Formats: sequence, structure tokens, C-alpha cells
Amino acid sequence: MELSVRFMAAADASLCAALAAAGAEPWTESQLLSELESPAARLFVAEGEGGVLGFAVFQLAADEASLYALNVDPAARRKGVGAALLAGALGALRAEGAARCFLEVRAANAPAIALYRRLGFAAAGVRRGFYRDPPDDAVVMALEF
Repeated sequence: MELSVRFMAAADASLCAALAAAGAEPWTESQLLSELESPAARLFVAEGEGGVLGFAVFQLAADEASLYALNVDPAARRKGVGAALLAGALGALRAEGAARCFLEVRAANAPAIALYRRLGFAAAGVRRGFYRDPPDDAVVMALEF
């Protein structure tokens, strides 16, 4: 599958919100548009033959990036979209001066944890009771560039 990764545009927000609606913690179009206006926000989309297949929301402060959201179209999961999206986004963040990236992931989300590990992230701690619906701990993961 051919993919390209680029910065999200305001015109992408409604489609990205629709992709996120299937997730446990969906981002709304207004939230995405608000993030796009933030100087510290970095939003990326992965595009393939079917259009936008996924998006990622980061914050970049000084030399630290934080991943806030990663959503992939359910029909495109397990096809390399998430990995390509993250690799492209991390490359862009590194080019902007990021030295490390942090994220939180549900402890029960083994596929996501495996993906992050493949990209070089390592567990850095646990936040007990971080998620509410459904309740779960968060594994804090870090990547040093």
C-alpha cells in the first residue's frame, strides 16, 4: 500500500473526526481545528488510495514531543498505516529539533504497545487508573532520537 504522510490541513478535520468516532476516545472536528491553531501542536495525516487513512496529534515543546492521539481507519488497520504515519511524523518532529517523544497507551492495548516498541519506544513507567472508560492503567513510553 502506497502511503504519504503530511501535515493535517483544516479541510481534513471533518474526515479525521469521522475516523476517530469509532475509537474509545474520539476527537471531534472542533477539537482538531482548535489544535491546528495551537503553535505547539503538530497534526499529521496518512493518505493512501482511499484518501486519509489515519491521523496523529502531537505537541512539541522545546525538544520534547508528546503523542496525544493516533487513529487509523478500522478498514486500514494491520496494514502498516499506523507505523508509516508515526515514522513520518517522528521524522518531521526530529527535523524540527525534537530529541525525544513520549506517549501514554492503555496497558491492555497490546497491538499498540507492540507497534510503539517496533518504532523504538520503551516503557518508562505506569500511570495507575489513568483511563476511565473502560478503566485501565497507562503505560508511559519514551523514544530518544
